[in-house]
Amino acid sequence: MFGKYYRQIDDKNRVVVPAKLLQELGHEFYITKGFDKSLVFRTPAEFEKLKNKLEENNSLNKDFRNLSRYIFGNTELVSPDKLGRINLPKHLTEKIAIKKEVVFVGTGNTCELFAKEEYDLAESFYDDENNIDDLAQKLFEQGVKL
Repeated sequence: MFGKYYRQIDDKNRVVVPAKLLQELGHEFYITKGFDKSLVFRTPAEFEKLKNKLEENNSLNKDFRNLSRYIFGNTELVSPDKLGRINLPKHLTEKIAIKKEVVFVGTGNTCELFAKEEYDLAESFYDDENNIDDLAQKLFEQGVKL
């Protein structure tokens, strides 16, 4: 999934999922509270991969147990209606400060949803070319390859 799409939440807490993203997500998918004040949309196959990775870890580790609770406790299975709308669970939208406007961002095998204000603020940091260069250098030093 890729691209950036702006939408608005209606009075019933519904949002139209962009057609390109919906085509990849399918008729049923998972929404999980992510990091950086986001909601992450995953196909059932991608959610199964995440679930398997989490279950491979040692449940004796308290940090791992807390992360598992955070992820599984903040996950919902949703199905779009005939118009491509989904009802965003109120408890999730409140956690990421969604008011009215949102941004869908394709991130490869997943899609993220942000409150427009939060996304624009975070993205503006990279308007300065030096900041993106610094990020690339930091990732290079960590051994990340593209």
